[in-house]
Amino acid sequence: MRIGILGAGWTGNVHAHAYAEMADVKIAGIVGRRETKVQELANSLGVPGLTDPWQILDDDTVNAIDVCYPTRVHSEYAIAALQRGKHVLCETPMTLTLAEAEAMIAAARASGKLLLIAQVMRFVEEYTYVRDTVKSGDLGKPLVAYAYRAGPRWPRHSSAEFGELVIEPMIHDFDYLNWLLGKPAAVSATGLVGPTGEVEHTFVSLQYEGMLGQVEGSHLVPASYPFTTHLRVLCEEGAVETGFRFLADRVEGVLIRYPKTGSPETPTVPERDPYWAECRYFADCVAGKADPALLSAEVAHAGLQVALAAKESLARGGKRVTLP
Repeated sequence: MRIGILGAGWTGNVHAHAYAEMADVKIAGIVGRRETKVQELANSLGVPGLTDPWQILDDDTVNAIDVCYPTRVHSEYAIAALQRGKHVLCETPMTLTLAEAEAMIAAARASGKLLLIAQVMRFVEEYTYVRDTVKSGDLGKPLVAYAYRAGPRWPRHSSAEFGELVIEPMIHDFDYLNWLLGKPAAVSATGLVGPTGEVEHTFVSLQYEGMLGQVEGSHLVPASYPFTTHLRVLCEEGAVETGFRFLADRVEGVLIRYPKTGSPETPTVPERDPYWAECRYFADCVAGKADPALLSAEVAHAGLQVALAAKESLARGGKRVTLP
């Protein structure tokens, strides 16, 4: 696979280093908006650094594109790549609107090329363990799922570019719970407006048949608060939870299984870089060695539906919003 990477920010950097480790992948170029920054990254990997995305998009020798630009322009560049016969891995959130997401899906279908969305939580081993455990039925029917994601807003990550809190970063948890439980029937949300004038802490209720879900997200935490995620699933015959705190010098993680009787258990899972794993999966899909359904644009569209329903509920004072 010969791939071009659009974006030299944090995600573009991580993806570029992942591809650089793969013998069957060649980085045709990395595109960034700031020449000094993109050249620094490109030089570290010995690949071309560019500031004009069309040099990569119009290059017929490139057969895949990784879109790591801000969410606001995902659809523009993903559609352009698909129309030029290139496979696309697009960072999440997929887009900021359902209309743009549906246009991307239509372009992929028309081109016959892959459009995958980088839902990284599906490659976090601890989260995969929770899903596998719940899906196995060993703990009985799932009853309640709770997900938490909080951290100070990243510098330069404006809502206009990346989406409001319920879109970025909470869409990761909406997608994960869709993967775990299926899409909810309805959503309602309450939130607290912060100093920016936007909702900066929110509780989103997900309503299922016979199950409850809640996702809590926050940018209201102080600058000293580490980026933190948590997941807990309560089932008829036990419970399972996991989570991470990204401290300055280390990552603290937990994975605990609680059987109905006896003592809590601490399972071990393989160590794996989830960002490398999602890039490896994309390369395998392009090569015809993996089923692209795991990261399909259609499942990302479903996660965006939940996020936008939460946004609508917040705008309507917590009103219940039914999902199609």
